[in-house]
Amino acid sequence: MTSTASLFACHAADVTLERVRELVSVGQPESLTLEYKESFAAKIPDSVAAMANSYGGLILVGVTERNVDDRVIGVPEPTIVQIVSACHQKLEQPWVPEIIPVPIPDSGGLMVLVVRVDPAKAPRPLLIAGAAPIRLHGRNAVAGLSRLTQLITEVAPQTRTAGLRLPLAELPRNDQGQETADFLVRSGMFVPVDSSATWRPLPERGIQSFADALNSSPLHQALFHWCASLGEGGMNPFHRAGFNRARHARLLWQGGPGGAPPFPLEAIAKVDLPASYGAPVSHLQVSLEVVVRFGHVAGKPSPPVAVGRLYELIDALVAALVDDSVTEALAGLAGVDPLVVPQPIGLDFITSADVPALLVGNGLTPVPDAGTSRGANLLADPGVDQRDPVERRALVDAWLQQISLDAGLLGMERVLDRLHGGT
Repeated sequence: MTSTASLFACHAADVTLERVRELVSVGQPESLTLEYKESFAAKIPDSVAAMANSYGGLILVGVTERNVDDRVIGVPEPTIVQIVSACHQKLEQPWVPEIIPVPIPDSGGLMVLVVRVDPAKAPRPLLIAGAAPIRLHGRNAVAGLSRLTQLITEVAPQTRTAGLRLPLAELPRNDQGQETADFLVRSGMFVPVDSSATWRPLPERGIQSFADALNSSPLHQALFHWCASLGEGGMNPFHRAGFNRARHARLLWQGGPGGAPPFPLEAIAKVDLPASYGAPVSHLQVSLEVVVRFGHVAGKPSPPVAVGRLYELIDALVAALVDDSVTEALAGLAGVDPLVVPQPIGLDFITSADVPALLVGNGLTPVPDAGTSRGANLLADPGVDQRDPVERRALVDAWLQQISLDAGLLGMERVLDRLHGGT
């Protein structure tokens, strides 16, 4: 099922009629970030300005709100010129959003126009006749003096978290300060929050929805399959455990042979509103990590890990954070539309032993005297749509190649080619 967020995030070439039909066929109503127009309307620039001054969104021109079997009716190509001209004439300052024409086969040249309003690219505030429209659920309104002042001084919601980094990732330690895990992988993001988050705790139902979404996510499935491959055992799905407060939630997943402590596999999800109560809050800090401790549980050196297993784990970690249900749960916690929830900012990979010792036996070749490493802090390419499995694969491949090269290992490209069925 296509969501508004996925249609907004994908590349223009991937905005297809099938994706549009899938979105409107599920009865998606107009919302904070979605609007339908059967044909060109003089009010389209008003909606463009309102979305740009809020959280961005989509205007689907050539789609009817009426309850009919096929809501996609299309518009003629000159409608593009009408929208462009209207935006130039009405918007102060003149600005035109991205307009993606999606042809309708056998329709005599009709098309759906997907108007994507990205607040990170639009000048703020956008005015019409001296007023600043803003977007409410399913309709436009005019910003009052306080909101207008905020628009003039604030940055766009999708860029206000630029440059933020998660706290330093560290392996767990015992009371003697000794590391108690073989390695960990972690990712996360910063979700813009509505101003109401300043005045309320993280809701219990919202955290439970987040836990339920994680327990149905690709990460849960990957960890469950890893446990199952080791023989009989058990697992505890994501649940509250450890340090929890009104503005901090910690969810724990545990599993492995025996189904009892010590668990060789753990996953920890954390959600933080990083500010004191009543102070301005700009973002919700979200992290998701997996801790692997097979060697430490067995009292032996960390056993080697197959590149295929590491790839599966990292891919599932990222896929979980861009899963529609997880995105919706995080949006609920932040009080924003799912469209605003960003994609993971990167990957942390930390090991207790040298990386070559962890990856030994995978066909990788060490460079003599090249030195080594115990992990990496990697950034995600902002041009990659991590919801797309093909693009996500290229991102994970690039991360694994960087991990191996930083550890003085050659051959990761060849190993990944074999893993993906190449030559």
